[in-house]
Amino acid sequence: MTELNPYVAPTADLDHEFDIDDVELAGLGERFVARLIDWTLRCIIYAVLFIVFFPALTGWFNSAWGEDWFERTANNPYEIMWHTFINFNFPLILYLIALTHISFLLLQGIPLAIWGQTLGKKWMNIAMVDPVSFEKVPFHRLFFLRYLVWDVPALFFGPLNWLIRLTDLCFGFQNDRRTLHDKLAKTVVIKV
Repeated sequence: MTELNPYVAPTADLDHEFDIDDVELAGLGERFVARLIDWTLRCIIYAVLFIVFFPALTGWFNSAWGEDWFERTANNPYEIMWHTFINFNFPLILYLIALTHISFLLLQGIPLAIWGQTLGKKWMNIAMVDPVSFEKVPFHRLFFLRYLVWDVPALFFGPLNWLIRLTDLCFGFQNDRRTLHDKLAKTVVIKV
């Protein structure tokens, strides 16, 4: 019979067992496939949310912008240009950004809070972790610094949003494979 030693440090089962010295960074291909999986699943939820909630918001659009807001916008090239480049003035863009984040929270927020992985990352055996401790990153840091802050440029100037996102992804080709959103949120994507 073994005796219980009260001076021995307690042990715990971890979700991911790995040696910190042997951490391998996830490749860009794995990250791309994981993002593609997440994006596909998100599009499905996004479409359902769009269909369910758009009729309810029609009244809000009409009261804020008048009954003929869509016709005015669609038939006026200046309105189209204004709404294409300065998006915070266009209620549909605000609605779509809100839907994007609701679908994100439903599909990716819960798995990130539980596992530190989205479904796509879980299926590709990669995870987002803190680059120092290699522990799961707090959800608020992921949501606000890794995701939400990148939609702010979309509110003001559409083409700038795509330029920022392209620049963000180009940072992933560096040796540390960390994009700008990884650096801002202090995350790294590793194989698990």
